[in-house]
Order: sequence, then structure tokens, then C-alpha cells
Amino acid sequence: MPIDSYRDPNFKRLIARMATVLLMAMMPLLAGAVRKKSQADSSAKGNQSRKITSPRVSLSPRFSPGQVFRYNVEFETTTSTTRSGLTKDPEGPSKLVITWDATVRMEILPPSAAAPDGIRLRTTYEKSTARVSSDTFDPAADETQQQYEKLAGKVIEFSLDATGSVKSVSGLEGVVDSEKAAKAAGEWIAKLNVSTGAPPSGITVGQKWVSDQDAKELPIAGMVWRTESEYLRNEACHPPNPEVPANPDDPAAAPPAESSGNSESVENCAVILADLSLVRPKSVRNTTPEEYGKNGMQTAGTWSGSSQSLTYVSLRTGMVVSVTQTGTQKMDVTLTTNRNTSMRYAGTVTSRSQVVLDSDQISGK
Repeated sequence: MPIDSYRDPNFKRLIARMATVLLMAMMPLLAGAVRKKSQADSSAKGNQSRKITSPRVSLSPRFSPGQVFRYNVEFETTTSTTRSGLTKDPEGPSKLVITWDATVRMEILPPSAAAPDGIRLRTTYEKSTARVSSDTFDPAADETQQQYEKLAGKVIEFSLDATGSVKSVSGLEGVVDSEKAAKAAGEWIAKLNVSTGAPPSGITVGQKWVSDQDAKELPIAGMVWRTESEYLRNEACHPPNPEVPANPDDPAAAPPAESSGNSESVENCAVILADLSLVRPKSVRNTTPEEYGKNGMQTAGTWSGSSQSLTYVSLRTGMVVSVTQTGTQKMDVTLTTNRNTSMRYAGTVTSRSQVVLDSDQISGK
């Protein structure tokens, strides 16, 4: 028997679940996915043997208590989807655009007595504004906008271990009530440590490495975010271009010649190119994630994604100066409750993000 999708409570729960899934799924494209299981590309050694080998560098940030710095964040997603249950949802949005602008103040705190080798990081969202537009009526649009704007003025603290991995997050209460959302926030902070996932011995210009991170935020089990990174070159730190270069090896993208007369005053950055893709390393018998099964849901379908980012990291401080990233995800997923209420969600999500260190702080002002 057909159902009224907006009156059926199970259907509403499925819609809410998919809205959260889409938000969490886009976080790796903003954050670049926290990398694990790093493996250096052996081909880089062959490339290095044909040229002068550059010194190995560590791109871990050199934090010290009392430091204060700010990042400006721009994040835009365009979602073009259709959703349907036992009957089509005539009021469901076919296109939704979310634009988020934020200024984040970060302060390095003294380590706790329980973890003297760790780092405590306090973040304050000095500004957080969002614009949500849809080509059709969307009852969740206002709620989505309010979720971003609730961050304004919020103070969130992160505890990191000696390797820079996030161990705990506090202050998200009242902003998000999802454990996955808290994890995504931690991954965003972890992105400020580009060395996460890189070979522990340091990296040299021309070196490549590959790393994986389980895509646990997706409704399809067995997926992995795979990041292929390359240390392209060193050049003067500068504000990022609006778009990630299509071909970083193009001579037009090469850094300008540096004058020897003012080289000491130039802040130099390592330039890291990363390609992120969603893959399934091995087949799985059950595509329903454990968490969904515990909540009485079954999932089936496909989900793919890819993105490219260009990151500038200060060689002097190890701090990320800028990250620009573009990405796309495609999905066609059906969620079914234990009451046989189902929803199919299909479409494409594109994203564009930019994170920039305050210009006055690039040169240590």
C-alpha cells in the first residue's frame, strides 16, 4: 500500500539518516581524510636517483603552548539528488547548495598531566555563517543552516597525542549529537598535520606515498578512502588559487624565480598534491554497516567519490598555510527498515573547499 512519505515516521527517520550521512561523507573531502597505513611509492627512489636528492623534511607542525593563529574556511557543496520510498517524494529537493564561511581561532594549550607528551588545542569559531538554497521546498534546509550557524562562538577543545592524532574532543555538545560528527571534527583538525600518513622517516621532493582510511561514515560497508600524495616542490608560500591546478606539472604552474636579494625574507612552503578516491579493497558479503544493522536497517547500492587537493606547508613551522580542494561523490543507495519501509537515495554531490592561514601569520607576524 502506498504511503505518505512525510507522515510515515520510519521514512522521516531514513531522510534524517541520509542527511547526516551526506554531511559526514563530505567531511573527508573537506578534511582530506585522515591517513593511515602509509606506504611510500618505490618509484620515487628511481626518480630521485636521476637528480640531486633534496634533504628529508618532516611536515609535522611545531606547536608550542601560547601560540594563537587563525584559519579562514570556505566550503561549498552542491547536491543534486532524487529520493523515493514506496512512492516518489514530490517535494524532495533535486538541487541543494550549501555555502559555509568560517573564521576559526586556534590556541595551543599546555599539555595535560595525564599526557605530558601530547597537545591540547582550543578552537573558537569566531564566525560561522551558512547559506542554503534549493530549487524546491526542502523542510530540512533551515535546520541544516542552523546547524552550521550554531558553531558561531562555540569553543571546542581537542587532545592530540605525540604523533598528532586526535584522541578526544569536547565542546560539541549542543552543536552536534552524533559520534560521527565529533569524529569528523577531529579529522578536520588532524588535517593540519600533513605528515599524518606520510613515511615516518620524513619526505623529499618528488616522493610519493599511499595511505588508506576506512570510510565508516558511509551506509555501504567495506569502502576505503585512498589518498595518493606527492611532494611536488618547494616554493614561496602564497594565497591559494581559486581552483586546484588541473596539471601541476604544467610549466605555467611552476613557481616564479626567486630573487637572491630577498630570499631570506620569503617564507618557503612544501607543495603537496593529493588525489583522494573511494575504493573497495576486497569484496564483502554484507554491505550493511554494523551500526545500521543494530538500528534495524539494511543498506544496498553503490557509492563512489574522488577529489584532488593542493596543500602548502611552511617548511619553517610545519603549519598548513593553505589547502584548496575539489571533489565529487556519486551514490545510489537503498535503505530499508525492519518494517519494510524503504528509501532510495541517488544523485551527485560536488564540493569545493579552501582553508587559509591568516596572511599576517604566514611570515610569523
